[in-house]
Amino acid sequence: MTDCVIAMQNQTAAERARRAAALANIHAEIVSVDPSFTRHGCSIGIRIRSDEADKLIKILDRKKISYGDIIGRR
Repeated sequence: MTDCVIAMQNQTAAERARRAAALANIHAEIVSVDPSFTRHGCSIGIRIRSDEADKLIKILDRKKISYGDIIGRR
């Protein structure tokens, strides 16, 4: 299974997203992101399995946790 990274604006947002993922039984890991890979220059993100991205995006939207680009999504 492939992974993708959801870029986050800051460390606090990444930690909130990781906790929200854990509550939904989605394994998420906070990772560094090369800012040149994102439109907004985000340098942190959370790595999850690509097949769980849609589920987590819905959770982030519902909890009003802002996020940026999704890198490596298929």
